[in-house]
Amino acid sequence: MFSFLTAKRASFAEALQRRLHPRQRTRLRPAKIASLENDFICDCTIRDISEGGVRLVLDEDLDLPEEFYVFDAVAKTVAEVQLRWRRGLAAGVVYLVPPASIRHFRNTGVRKLAQRLYALDG
Repeated sequence: MFSFLTAKRASFAEALQRRLHPRQRTRLRPAKIASLENDFICDCTIRDISEGGVRLVLDEDLDLPEEFYVFDAVAKTVAEVQLRWRRGLAAGVVYLVPPASIRHFRNTGVRKLAQRLYALDG
């Protein structure tokens, strides 16, 4: 009698599984997180990457601000992102400003993200 509800529920679930931007899995792609005030937050790993954002795996369990910078150490890019979800050490973020080469940034605080010992720099 209510089979149409089951069909609609199944198609709704399928629609939720579709992504706006397909994800590309990455392997051990190191990254750094910094606040918009250029303060180092933590090291992390980019697990998945898409045109719309990335999935991060943090090295430690700590609070993240709503918006922050992510430096991709492999691509040498920086993106301004917004936190969308958090599950344990994993975090999903969307790009507010898409990734751009670190060399395009005049802000010395942002450029310091590319330095090897950024977390120790005052």
